[in-house]
This record gives sequence, C-alpha cells and structure tokens, in this order.
Amino acid sequence: MHEIEQTTTLNPQVKDAAVKYVRHLFSQADESDFIRLLKKEAFKNVYKKMIVEPDEFMPQPRPSDIGPWEGPKPDTPRDFLKSKLVLPSLPQVLLEIQKVVKDPESSAGDLAAVINKDPKLVAAILRLANSAMFSFRTEVDTTSRAVALLGFRQASSLALGTVSLSLFKRSEGTQVLKVERFWKHAIACGVVAQEIAKLAGFHDSERYFVAGMLHDIGLYVIFESDKSLGADLAELARKNGNCLYDAEKELLGFSHGELGGVILQDWNFPKSLVLAASAHHNPEKAKKDPDAGIIHVADFISRALGYHLGLSPVLGVLDHEIYESFGVSGEMFIDMIPEVQKLIEEIFEILNPA
Repeated sequence: MHEIEQTTTLNPQVKDAAVKYVRHLFSQADESDFIRLLKKEAFKNVYKKMIVEPDEFMPQPRPSDIGPWEGPKPDTPRDFLKSKLVLPSLPQVLLEIQKVVKDPESSAGDLAAVINKDPKLVAAILRLANSAMFSFRTEVDTTSRAVALLGFRQASSLALGTVSLSLFKRSEGTQVLKVERFWKHAIACGVVAQEIAKLAGFHDSERYFVAGMLHDIGLYVIFESDKSLGADLAELARKNGNCLYDAEKELLGFSHGELGGVILQDWNFPKSLVLAASAHHNPEKAKKDPDAGIIHVADFISRALGYHLGLSPVLGVLDHEIYESFGVSGEMFIDMIPEVQKLIEEIFEILNPA
C-alpha cells in the first residue's frame, strides 16, 4: 500500500478511507508481488466508488423484517438439501442440452436444433459469438454457424452456462443477497477464469467461463432458501472480520462450495463443473484439479477488482502455489485488466437475466 499512500493528487479524506478499506479487504492475504499489484487496482476502484457511490460503504443494518435463523444445524450439505429447501427448477432446454452432450452420436446439428427451441438462448449465443470474447472475422448470424465456429464442445458449454444463469432469479421481498451483484460476480469470475486459462495455454477455455458462472450456486441456494440464515452468515462474517467461507464453516459446518458441488452433481452436470464449484475455496483440492484451481484464483481476483457480493469485509486467502502453477505472471494479468473489465461489461449486458 506504500505506492498508494504516495499518491497526492487525490482527495485526502477519501484517499485515507480507501487505503484503510483496501488494507482490511486484503488483511488475510499475503504480501506477494501479485497481491501488491491487485491492491493498487483495488484502490483505484474503491476510491472511485467512494466518490460516486459513498452509500455503498456505509454499515448495512440487518433488515428489520428478517429474524434470526432458528433452523437445526445440518450434519452435511446433503442434510441441508433434505430440509425444506426448494431448488430452482431446471429448464427443459437445459435438460435437452445435457442429453445431447451425453449422447456420443450427437452432432453439431443436434445441438443447434436444441438451442433453436429457445429464442432467448439463440439471441444470447449469437451475441456471444459476435462479442470480443471470440472476435471471429465474419459476422455469425445463425445458430448452426455459431456451433460450427465455436465447436461442439465449446458451444454446448456456453449454452449450458447461459441457460444456467437464468436459474438465479430475484426473490420476493427483502433481499439479503443482492442478486444483481451475484450475476455480475458470476460473469466476472467466468471471464477472468477464461482469460487466465487462455494465458496459461489451457484448451477449452470456455469451460472455465461456465465454471466461473456456476461456482457460487451453493451460496445462492443458501441465501435464497432461508434469508434469516443468510443474514446471520453475513452478520457473523462482518462481526469477526472474516470471509463468508469462515462464517459458513462456523455456523453450518460446510461451505457454499461443498453444497454447490452436491447440487451440480445431482443435476448431472459435467464432473469438471462439479469439482470447480466444490473445491474453489479448498486450496488442497484446488491444487490437484485445474478447474477448481482456476476458479479459486478467478474468484479472488474478480472480488478484488470490485465484482464482489458485499457480504463479507475481507477477501480471504489466495493460494499462490496454485496461481504460480499456471505460469502466468501478475504483470501479464494486470496489463489485461482494462480489456477484461470491458469484456465483463459486454458479457453482462448480453447475459443479464433481468
């Protein structure tokens, strides 16, 4: 933070408040070169937001119409799912996409035919195919053309992720989890994950984009299934100055990542997406699995850049052994941030479920 404190052309009071906020935000992270670079980027975003949206940094009182959580502590994520929990219903088009993907005899034409059954999905796939995410030389104006250019595996992954994002809907009444923020974080994590995968030379980078969009499904289910539980978790994280993961482990005994893995497994999603969700907050597992490792890093980076949920005062820990295993320098990623931010905004405009 020394470089930040040397900045003298800023409003002194706002600068001091932003420095203090960022220090606390990264209080559980180490002092590696990459973290120092991320702190500088975080300061820029926080300072600007403190100028234009100061209310966002005011203490958030518990909603008066949400009482304390009174549910019994579940033994496992599976026990939690067996309670009076109502999971989102899977759209028919998603089930058909899964069927096509699992059938070894399916063709690109079969996938295009399923996508064509849903006009919103068609529009999203075409806009994605024509976005800066791919930068094809010619305009993509049909679903079959999109599938042909993207390839069967990539096109099916994008279709799966696009439909899945529509599962996360605004709830009635008072919100503890701001769903718009959830959408933005999911897309930001997906974009960052894909860009890291590209820099690292990984194949099928679109699968990391989808994994990023789905990695927090367990968090959504926890907060939307019981708003009292969600409010208690957020309060506990703020009270202890910890990340939400720590509050979940203390109050529930498991994390939203573990719950998300169980949900995606039950929904017959690909194993790579199950692992990415279940282990993205578990560095020991993430070290052994590239999908979980990429999402572990992308989740931290996206929150550091301001695409967070506003539920906890700290970012938690970034495991540098995982990040360094990708062979991507901090400077390489920092140089890409302006383009990454533009891409996040573009993809959010395309996929925003609202």
